[in-house]
Amino acid sequence: MAEVDRRRDEMRDDPDRPTSTRGTTHVSVADDEGNVASMTTSNGECSGDVVPGTGVMLNNMLGEDDLHPEGFHAGLPGTRVASMMAPTAVLDDRGRVVLVLGSGGSKRIRSAIVQVLVAHLVHDRGLAGAVRAPRIHWDTDHLEVEPGLTAEVLAALADVAPVNVWPAPSLNFGGVHAVVPGSEGVGDARRGGAVRVVGRG
Repeated sequence: MAEVDRRRDEMRDDPDRPTSTRGTTHVSVADDEGNVASMTTSNGECSGDVVPGTGVMLNNMLGEDDLHPEGFHAGLPGTRVASMMAPTAVLDDRGRVVLVLGSGGSKRIRSAIVQVLVAHLVHDRGLAGAVRAPRIHWDTDHLEVEPGLTAEVLAALADVAPVNVWPAPSLNFGGVHAVVPGSEGVGDARRGGAVRVVGRG
């Protein structure tokens, strides 16, 4: 870790260093032939290493305490490090993709995706409404909550654990970008999401 910090400091002081924006993002794609793609990518916690000849900076997942509860030295050498990233495709009972989605947001990726899935697939909320709905995230010993929930819901949550209500929706709660093939796409405003429909020729 000390070596990573040293190299980061060297890179910061180098005027010719490549620049990047930290973070994780997600892209969901569907075409008119039924093909879909769901891709999450990150340079959120740069390891300080660049793959030779590519300019690609490697991520550093060792800081994810959820993934390394015993500490990052507990993993066996050669073991692939797990990731929070969860690009997702939902299939119906005939094997057709009915939804593709994913999110950035480190530990909040899981809670963001699950809440959108439940809102859209279980509670029949439109995709845009499911993505924009207030989110909740369990954080160690308390609940982080976006504004917009009723007083009754907040009181019920407070019976479970301490609640911290945020003043506004935040990128902290992820950024779910989702597509219902042939129907609708939604980019999460929390992380600057956008939708683009591209026609043929």
